[in-house]
Amino acid sequence: MRLIYKIIFSLALLLGVSLQTRAQTQNSLYFMNGIPQSNRINPARNPDCGFYIGIPILSPLSTQFSSNPLVYEDIIYPHPTEDSLITFLHPLGDQEAFLNKLKPLNVVLADTRTSVISIGFGTGAGFFSLDLTTRAEVSLYFPGDLAKLVLEGADEGGVYNMDGTGTDFSGFDEIAVGWSGAIGSKWNIGVRGKALFGFGNLSTSRSELEVSTSEELWNIQADMEFNASLPFAEVVYDEDGNIEDIIIEDEVNSMRPAALFKQAFNAKNFGLAVDLGVDFRPSDRWLLSASVLDIGYIRWTDEVHKVSFKTDYDYLGLEVNPLEFTGDLSLGDYVDSSFSALADSLAGGLEFTPGGIYTSHLNPKLYIGASWWATPGINFGLLSRTDFLRETIFEQLTASANFAAGRVLNFTLSYTFMNNYWKNFGAGISLNAGPVNLYLISDNTLNALFWPGEAQSVNLWFGMNLVFGYKECWKKDQDRPLVY
Repeated sequence: MRLIYKIIFSLALLLGVSLQTRAQTQNSLYFMNGIPQSNRINPARNPDCGFYIGIPILSPLSTQFSSNPLVYEDIIYPHPTEDSLITFLHPLGDQEAFLNKLKPLNVVLADTRTSVISIGFGTGAGFFSLDLTTRAEVSLYFPGDLAKLVLEGADEGGVYNMDGTGTDFSGFDEIAVGWSGAIGSKWNIGVRGKALFGFGNLSTSRSELEVSTSEELWNIQADMEFNASLPFAEVVYDEDGNIEDIIIEDEVNSMRPAALFKQAFNAKNFGLAVDLGVDFRPSDRWLLSASVLDIGYIRWTDEVHKVSFKTDYDYLGLEVNPLEFTGDLSLGDYVDSSFSALADSLAGGLEFTPGGIYTSHLNPKLYIGASWWATPGINFGLLSRTDFLRETIFEQLTASANFAAGRVLNFTLSYTFMNNYWKNFGAGISLNAGPVNLYLISDNTLNALFWPGEAQSVNLWFGMNLVFGYKECWKKDQDRPLVY
């Protein structure tokens, strides 16, 4: 039991780092002027200032949770007759509606980021930026057939396909150096090179699982493989190659802040990535743009462990004869021993392999946008975003209206269609008080207020900077920096 606890704790620690503060780049940020960190979503963007420095930890701090297709009210809702809440597992819960909502493969996403260094400055050769960011990303995949088998039971001749079941988690520190500059009067290009240092990973490299049921037997066919890098723990194996113990570092076990610093910039888990961006201005009123983010990988070598599970097992069920039970063998003892034997049989397909090297890839993102200026202070934008995950692709479409009141205030209203859900209304605001820039952005602001039970995604992006040498972006020919 102690070993099981340690395994669960190690996995929960990896996933919890990300799920506690779910974050991802906000689409509404793409068209907002006056925010230095807009170059995070398109490296070609030149902030409208000569120099900026972000307040550590707060610039930016972003958070998001996203589920496809389940929402809160699919799982928890009011009791039909009493003043209380119930779940779909309650006798009065609607399990059929829950199952009908599921897809063959369902996804929960998480991604959190916070920066301790965020600096940018302009020169005659272009605009340069330096960012030091801690990131954690997780994707959970679970099949609809699994819920169907558990809630409805097995059908005669049923085949339950659970391919794709698994999780991908990566926690890493990122050092990014960016550059953007003009090519002629209409083009602007940008690039951000990134060095990655991993502090934890769990990857599903192969996931094939199928359960076939009949009155005579259940056939379980599985071919699955998982890789993990656990620098914060030492995994001890016995002579048979099975896990005997997991020794978790004291700082991690007690959740002390020192654990974060101890695992920072782990060069044993090293990777590289790049972001690319381009802006094209065919006229004074139009801006066309595109960017691709997170093209990269991490090579994991520190405390690496591989778990494979391969089996083709026929479960014949339990054959119970009441006359066989005596004072020395009760029905409960018989059931316990039978399930223990089943677990032992399935465990025979498990194989643990310490050491080795493996590679995981980041989840690339593609943005394509267009903006039209009605006046120097008002523009409208349309943005397409595509997230490329291991098992699926997410598409989003965002429309926004953006307003600027001089250099003091920038405001945006946005609407996003994602996950086949229409009620995604967002807003963002950026304030400048002297050299202090403060901004808050969300793609789902109104969802949390008016339709909290329906929301599939909740995100927030917050930042604070000291900005110097501000210039008005629409007066390109007359720009002169205002220095504080």
